Amino acid sequence: MQVAEPMVTVLMPVYNAAEYLNEAIDSMLDQTYSDFELLIINDGSTDESTSIINSYIDNRIRVIQHSPNQGLIASLNEGISNSRGKYIVRMDADDISLPNRIERQVNFMEQHPDVGLCGTWFEDFGPGIHPRRIPYSNDDTVIRIRHLYQTHIAHPTAIIRKRILDEHHLRFDPEYVHGEDYHFWVEMGQFCKFSNIQEILLRKRDHPENVSNKHAEIQRNTCNRVKRLQFSRMGVGLNEDEAELYSRFANPEWNFKPDELKTLALLLTKINTANTQSSFIEPNALTRYIAEKWFHLCLNAPGLGTARTSLFKCLPFRNKYAAPFKSRIRMVLNTIAG
Repeated sequence: MQVAEPMVTVLMPVYNAAEYLNEAIDSMLDQTYSDFELLIINDGSTDESTSIINSYIDNRIRVIQHSPNQGLIASLNEGISNSRGKYIVRMDADDISLPNRIERQVNFMEQHPDVGLCGTWFEDFGPGIHPRRIPYSNDDTVIRIRHLYQTHIAHPTAIIRKRILDEHHLRFDPEYVHGEDYHFWVEMGQFCKFSNIQEILLRKRDHPENVSNKHAEIQRNTCNRVKRLQFSRMGVGLNEDEAELYSRFANPEWNFKPDELKTLALLLTKINTANTQSSFIEPNALTRYIAEKWFHLCLNAPGLGTARTSLFKCLPFRNKYAAPFKSRIRMVLNTIAG
């Protein structure tokens, strides 16, 4: 008798994660949703991870063993190719999924067939860290705007519609190491909508071995390439300095010098014009987003003196954001105060 394929494949690469692995596996096996397989890619672990994995007797667990270590991207791609579920739920070996995570995400995806990738809010926690909620937008257009400067779907919270990966031959690209998820999301965005469930469904552990801590410089360079790729598809080529300037604007960073603001206004105008022509992102939404952030930048940037208002006027479409009356008064007072 043929075994029915599960609705969900939980894809969890493991490499020397013994310290946290029991918590991660237990959090998946204790889910309120049961129609899933837990596909563990044991990527050449040399600590006690293998023993921990083998200690579980559960027919939902399937293990692929690597020897030697092949790296995260190879593990993810092998996991995608071997997953049997309609959906792939990502899980890291050092995080904790809340009990209703899979149930909430599957129900959402079943109700929103146009969404191919959906994350969730999460709680950041770890040694010496006061737990904090990380909220992300659930709006496809807002997520795409945020993706111009950083990922807005946390990889370990993701549920992915596998059909899209198969139909468009999508896999994680080793050319984007330590930013492979950010690039993967951008590639997926050509074929589906994005969303985030606005509920904490995962506790994401922050510790010294995280990629963002161990490989910060490589990750930064990779993410800058992803940003430039998006702008290229929008129809505007940005060099590294321009991409960095946009990121400072979007983050936001308030400490811009007057000459930088003039350069930034030209850059934002170039970006807005290109997007209006290409509709890479819904044009009205991006225009309003830029205009609003530009207003608050000019309002809050220190040291602009009496040039504050004239610098604000450097952006041709500044009036696409109607600032509240009190904020406009503050702009005038800040200009007078110097």
